[in-house]
Amino acid sequence: MRDEAKTKAQLIHTLTELRQENTALKTTVAEYKQMEEALRQSEERFRAVWEIAADAMVLSDSEGIVLAANPAYFQLYGYSAEEVIGRSFAIIFSEERRGWAIEEYKANFAAPAIPSSFEAIIYRGDGTERIVETRIDFVTQNGQRTAMLSIIRDITERKQAEAALQQRNRGLALLNRASRAFNSSLDLGEVLVTILEEVRPLLGVVGASIWLNDSQTGELVCHQASGVHNETLRGWRLQPGEGIAGWVAQHGQSQIVPDVQADARHFKYIEQEIGLELHSILCVPLQSKLTVIGVLEVVDTTANRFSQTDLTLVESLAATATIAIENARLYEQTRGDAKISAVLLEEVNHRVKNNLAAIIGLLHLEQRHIEEESQTIDQTVMQDLINRIHGLATAHRLLSTANWSPILLSELTTKVIHSALQALPLDKYVSVEVSPSSIQIAPKLANTLALVITELTTNTVKYAWPKAETGHIAVRLDAKDDRVLLEFRDDGPGFPEEVLRLERHSVGWELIQTLVRHGLQGEITLHNDQGAVTTIHFPPFI
Repeated sequence: MRDEAKTKAQLIHTLTELRQENTALKTTVAEYKQMEEALRQSEERFRAVWEIAADAMVLSDSEGIVLAANPAYFQLYGYSAEEVIGRSFAIIFSEERRGWAIEEYKANFAAPAIPSSFEAIIYRGDGTERIVETRIDFVTQNGQRTAMLSIIRDITERKQAEAALQQRNRGLALLNRASRAFNSSLDLGEVLVTILEEVRPLLGVVGASIWLNDSQTGELVCHQASGVHNETLRGWRLQPGEGIAGWVAQHGQSQIVPDVQADARHFKYIEQEIGLELHSILCVPLQSKLTVIGVLEVVDTTANRFSQTDLTLVESLAATATIAIENARLYEQTRGDAKISAVLLEEVNHRVKNNLAAIIGLLHLEQRHIEEESQTIDQTVMQDLINRIHGLATAHRLLSTANWSPILLSELTTKVIHSALQALPLDKYVSVEVSPSSIQIAPKLANTLALVITELTTNTVKYAWPKAETGHIAVRLDAKDDRVLLEFRDDGPGFPEEVLRLERHSVGWELIQTLVRHGLQGEITLHNDQGAVTTIHFPPFI
């Protein structure tokens, strides 16, 4: 009975294990079916991607033989499946590069690591060239590479766009460099050389030249050339309308000539002289407003050398160059005119200086012949006149030295005061102190200020130290709110009360007031501060 119970328990245990195993087996079968379904779906997705992918895909073995390729591959390369499957992938390369391509392929297949992507030039079935970017992956079995999967993208348009952008950037950089170079020089020869040195290397052509109109003869003259036989071209003359350059100058229209050998306008004599057979010419007018002043011509020995992009670039350069050429020409003309003006100005300065010296001499002569009974009054008047003319002569010398440009007020003040003090008696000494200042005044104010300072100095000499042997004059110069302060003081007894109240009238004082108010458009005030102080405010430029 005991054995029967034991056997029954074992049977129950065994049945339970069988049920568990059966359940596990069902689970395994279900998982296998799920994996199989997932694999099937994955394969379907791969086939769908393979069929509709925009990128070309090709599967090849270790020798480079094509095992499979997707539709995008055949569309990209222009070959049929019969021309590709079972043949070497190197068909897409030029004949010269096929051997290299196969060796490179085998090296990559065996290499431990290869670039994630690389670019190459391939050839379609119709012979046209394309640029592609290739990414590589490997198919492996038991850890061994059995095939290479290449995913290929056509990047020709992107590369062309990048090249166009680079060309545009180089063109903009050229225009920027040219503009800076043009602005840095006003020498016509240097400007022309700069233009050609920039344009010829950028376009990679054999020659470039600039032709300018001769206003006297109407001819087109080569002023500067760059490249082969540039010395032969320089100075060459074309009759109005002669050659393609003459036609462009006459009509004011840019021209791209793909092959000048087939163009009746081509002037072959120059070509014969330089010993080159030219084909491509790009010529643009140098146009100022409505007038063509010349042309910029670029030439090459290869036909169909220039594009619309090249034309746009050269036209932009020509527009900038035209301004630079006109500025250089204007500068040369102005420099020539300036030489003439300088000679005339020097002659005028010389004559004015001589005339002032003659007037001073005549006044001194008259002073010596004044009758005894009126000597005191007349000599004083005469000396005042002489001092004023000396002051004007001093201002004239400063303006002449400065080429009639603004001059330093401190220098004018110092020299005019010392000029006026020349009339002092030998036994009297006056020291002068003028504050340093960078204030400049307009040339047209110089004579007026010279007269004012002369009168102030003369009055001071007359009234400040009638008996003293020494004296001191101090002038302070300052500027604030576009107004100049000129403070003139002495160490004498100061102004009398009637002068401060403006009740005393004299020729000198009336002259100072008139000159300040009307000549300088300023204001004048008087006060005493350990001596007489005259303060004048005026604008430095009016």
